[in-house]
Amino acid sequence: MLKLPEELREKLKRPFGKVYKTLPDIDGDIVTVGDIVTKTVIENNIIPKLSIFDLKTKRNIPVKINHTFKKIIKVKNPPGCISDEAIESIKYLSTINDKDIALLVDGEEDLLALIVIKYFPIGTYVLYGQPDEGIVVLKIDKKLKQEIEKILKQFKKI
Repeated sequence: MLKLPEELREKLKRPFGKVYKTLPDIDGDIVTVGDIVTKTVIENNIIPKLSIFDLKTKRNIPVKINHTFKKIIKVKNPPGCISDEAIESIKYLSTINDKDIALLVDGEEDLLALIVIKYFPIGTYVLYGQPDEGIVVLKIDKKLKQEIEKILKQFKKI
């Protein structure tokens, strides 16, 4: 299990890429992290390769995603942490060619975008919500992977 150190909290609250008010055109595999982003993408008739959510927004407001996923994998991931279970699931899912898979998180999913960037192939788009601002769209490249690797090294192993 990796725990988010206090000194990284502020840095990770800032968007890692451009924030869009509406969903831009994207050509490629998409991974969504967060309930509102997942719901928005699906409502725009785009099926992500992987959708990561916990069925809540802003910690406790229920979210309903009207979609039947091909496969749902459940993982526990405590707030402020990245569980080994979540890491292993994302690592595995990055190696298969399936689409329309949900990773349903018991806990909090926000930090799992870091693991998606670490393991998913270059060229994959990662979309996550920036609260009250919009959708952050990242295209995984070598530079982003290196930046994320540096951040993950600062997490505390527990």
